[in-house]
Amino acid sequence: MQCFGSGEGLFYLLQYIVVSQEVSRTAVCDAEVGPEKLIMVYSKKHYKLPHKHRSDHKECHCLNGGTCITYYLFSGINRCICPKGYTGIHCELDTDSICYTENGEDYRGMATEDECLPWDLPSVIRRGHYHAHLKNALELGLGKHSYCRNPNGRNRPWCYTKKGFAIQETPCNMQKCGRACGQRSISKYFKIVGGSQAEVESQPWIAGIFQTIRGTDHFLCGGSLIDPCWVLTAAHCFHAPSKKPQDKSNYKVFLGKSILNVTDDKEQVFMVDDIISHPGFTDETGGNENDIALIRIRTNSGQCAAESKYVRTVCLPEKNLYLRDNTRCEIAGYGKQDFYDIYYAQRLMSATVNLVSQIKCKHEYYDTIRVTDNMVCAGDPTWMTDACKGDSGGPMVCEHNGRMTLYGIVSWGDGCAKENKPGVYTRVTRYLNWIDSNMNAVITKSRFLPELCACNR
Repeated sequence: MQCFGSGEGLFYLLQYIVVSQEVSRTAVCDAEVGPEKLIMVYSKKHYKLPHKHRSDHKECHCLNGGTCITYYLFSGINRCICPKGYTGIHCELDTDSICYTENGEDYRGMATEDECLPWDLPSVIRRGHYHAHLKNALELGLGKHSYCRNPNGRNRPWCYTKKGFAIQETPCNMQKCGRACGQRSISKYFKIVGGSQAEVESQPWIAGIFQTIRGTDHFLCGGSLIDPCWVLTAAHCFHAPSKKPQDKSNYKVFLGKSILNVTDDKEQVFMVDDIISHPGFTDETGGNENDIALIRIRTNSGQCAAESKYVRTVCLPEKNLYLRDNTRCEIAGYGKQDFYDIYYAQRLMSATVNLVSQIKCKHEYYDTIRVTDNMVCAGDPTWMTDACKGDSGGPMVCEHNGRMTLYGIVSWGDGCAKENKPGVYTRVTRYLNWIDSNMNAVITKSRFLPELCACNR
């Protein structure tokens, strides 16, 4: 055993201290104590940490199977030794978690966004309802980090971001475990006006919205399943005086439907729990501005959609997603095959369209009054295929990162498949915060704000 004076040992003491019952190669000599009381000192440069003294010291608060380490000499010093897959002061961070379950309240991974603010940032503590100084911050997963969390039971993890001089809750772009959006069993592109018949497996997120008139269900619009309980569609579907959107009992939503007038085992039918149209919707400019609406669905037993081969959710886009001109996308619906047709197509139709330059759409095909930045234009280069009446509210999906993403909502156009008149779609990326806040308003309206910590900091 190598031995040195206690004064000399203080230098090493500042580098690393561990107390053990075993005698090490390097120790502080002390004539007044026996070998079992020697202070073991290890230099970071030359030695690995030895076996540590484990304790159930209550001050550690180790989570996820972490072991508390305390020191005989400095009883107030303690820390957690974390098992594989966990890190953090209390082993509270899951290093392997890449997705969230249910609504993500229990998510403790390390996913974040570039704009996410730390939960212990002074401005977050002053202005936010949830922050690292709450009494139950550790329980909520909040701390000295900016990782995505869901402390208030929203529909998915989120973080605070800065907006001007204010902060806002912004949903994180994370994938849900066990339920992959934007995937289907049929991956072939299908060729609405000039399109081809499609099996619902190719567009499993397509929704058919029906209105009951004098006891008979009539097809009204299309929509897209973005969550088991929510369908996204166009606001103009509900804004004709005769449609009475406030009377929710007049509407039904069908999922997994290939043929309008045929019912089979693939289908799921739902009552409408709520219809939320964008408050800024207007058609006074000749186009449909803010043409977006949410429908909350449920079965008679109160259930939401069940995932199957024929019913799946489509992915919402990332908030900054901007696809290049001429990107190939798909549209689908049960609409008319020609502008002058009397009847809707009975079968689900699908077609491909290309995204059109925003500048060209505004200045060459239409004008800057009718086409705004809240819209995106798309059309067939040959002007042979297009969305038409009855396709309104339906999806325009584009492949992004291997998944079909809802980039547009069928909104309006000048005729159907008319030369130099592309279809105009609601640009979904412009409404992600609106979608999230309205979906969460239903979830969180009965929740209370957290208690602030009464301790001194």
